[in-house]
Amino acid sequence: MQLILPILGLGLILLLTQEGLRRAGKWVTWIAILGLPLALTPYWITYNEFGTFEWGKLYTILITACWLTALRFTKLYHRPWARLGLTALFGLNIFEAVVVDLAAGQLASSLNAAAGLFLIVTLPRSPHAISRHGKFADLNYDGVSYTWIIAFTLWNLTFLYINYPVIFGHHIAVLGVPMIISLFKRQRWLQVRINLLALDLLMLATFASFLIPPLDTARWYAPKLAIFAAGATLALSLLCLMEKAFLRRSRGAIYTRCGMDCWVRTTNTKHVTIKRRNP
Repeated sequence: MQLILPILGLGLILLLTQEGLRRAGKWVTWIAILGLPLALTPYWITYNEFGTFEWGKLYTILITACWLTALRFTKLYHRPWARLGLTALFGLNIFEAVVVDLAAGQLASSLNAAAGLFLIVTLPRSPHAISRHGKFADLNYDGVSYTWIIAFTLWNLTFLYINYPVIFGHHIAVLGVPMIISLFKRQRWLQVRINLLALDLLMLATFASFLIPPLDTARWYAPKLAIFAAGATLALSLLCLMEKAFLRRSRGAIYTRCGMDCWVRTTNTKHVTIKRRNP
């Protein structure tokens, strides 16, 4: 329990960091998610003993963050395949963890792997779901429901709890910040999630010996709790699958719930958010 306050403190730091990066402009953002990783790569190779998954996850999320930044600040945004590519890269990030879970061969890991696959299947993949708005060129992601966001957050935490319990507490803060942002602006969840994870893994790869020990949560691991969490994650992912299966269709349009009174209408040429009027 003595780790609760440090986790909350880390969450506050990450919240301020992501907001600062959001407002900093394109050059600071490019330096943070492209310049620093290129400069630090020789150091990482020399001093880190990562496995295949750790190296793959680090560079996959950095590439995804670069792709997102290009969509925010360049003409690449106007190409539908490029917007679709962002969701494909994010889906790849999920699939990497699914492979690790499947390789573990345990009950909790298998349940969590199934949940991850369902999350990939139900991930909104229309290029019309991504739009650029505001003076900070925020990349909004419509179509993903709160149910999906909660299911993803629980799935990711369960993956870490099973496979990397040492950094489970650390990532409560990393995953908690996008959740908090989504309560105020659901569409910004994906942007915050990608950028924050990229920055966090960059810091962990550089300062692991300083950042991990103070928030070591390996003692929190319990096999029965892991199975319960994986089962809950699978149930939520199945709920996401049911939402997708019961999409409302009208004249070729697909209606996807994005809130209690909000639907996203997607056709081949348009993507419109519709809010139900109060009676």
